[in-house]
Amino acid sequence: MKGKKIIVSLILISCFISFGYYYKSVYLSNSIEAINMRTENKKYVYPLGEIVGIKATTDGVLVIGYEDIEYIGGIEKGDNIIAINDIKIENVQDISRILEDVNKDEIKVTLIRDEKFIDENIKLKKDGENKRLGLWVRDKISGIGTLTFYDPQESVFKGIGHAITDSDTNELLKIKQGYIYEPKNLNIEKGTNKKSGYLYGDFDLKNPIGEFKYNSNFGITGIYNSEKKKSTQLMEVGSEKDIKLGKAYILLEDQNQNIVSYDVNINDISTGKQSTRQISIEVTDDRLINYTGGIIQGMSGAPIIQNNKIIGAVTHVIKDNSKKGYGIFIDEMIKLENK
Repeated sequence: MKGKKIIVSLILISCFISFGYYYKSVYLSNSIEAINMRTENKKYVYPLGEIVGIKATTDGVLVIGYEDIEYIGGIEKGDNIIAINDIKIENVQDISRILEDVNKDEIKVTLIRDEKFIDENIKLKKDGENKRLGLWVRDKISGIGTLTFYDPQESVFKGIGHAITDSDTNELLKIKQGYIYEPKNLNIEKGTNKKSGYLYGDFDLKNPIGEFKYNSNFGITGIYNSEKKKSTQLMEVGSEKDIKLGKAYILLEDQNQNIVSYDVNINDISTGKQSTRQISIEVTDDRLINYTGGIIQGMSGAPIIQNNKIIGAVTHVIKDNSKKGYGIFIDEMIKLENK
């Protein structure tokens, strides 16, 4: 194993750009009316706003850079290496183990790029008897985000509202297995007009409250084991046409892990599809401004509610104004459930 220059590092999942690594809690100050589940042609979910720790392993290993040149064979940053000489790669250690047994100067690397399988033959780099790929790779991610809702009909949670991406390549990560946890020792770096804030803390790794494998441009989907879904009442899912300019609120955990509603204003609505910046929002609640400074990394996925309907989820913050940000239509997240 020694002599193999392969780096393993953690990536941060942020509320906005790639994913922030931090955490928080929430209490319901605005009442949510009970919903008649027998109403036809309507969908109902439990809005959440629960902040969770996230840990996951990638499918194979992700190429994040090169040792000393900008190009190795046909391998590019953002590629997922899944096999070497037709031997499956599960983690970084597998690469070291396989290279120890290679007697040739060239190997076949199988990778996934843009959902396509590609084989590339590359020459190994040598340092004495030690052999290496000459690539920087990683196989694990760690971060903090917010769950948006739990769907009792599909028995799944949805969260984040945007893709979990690699902090170096900004590529969507192909998740092999992911888990969500209750973070502990929550800390907050408040956002300002000069910098984005973030949530950070440790994870309770002994007791995962859910798991997921599906990571899309509009968030993550998985199985949710927490009882917190029962702390709010079922709420109707709003469509794009239900969203109006004006007052709304978001749900987020407070420091006591209670769900709290915080006032926001919807300033603009974009009808552009395949976007995570469809709802332009501004925080107007002094309690949230005093608590976090506004929208901060780790809040991605916080549900947006208007007229007793869940209409969207927070996804981004404006870098030079932490009181303003964007959200995604809840419809986009709902569509992913069948996948």
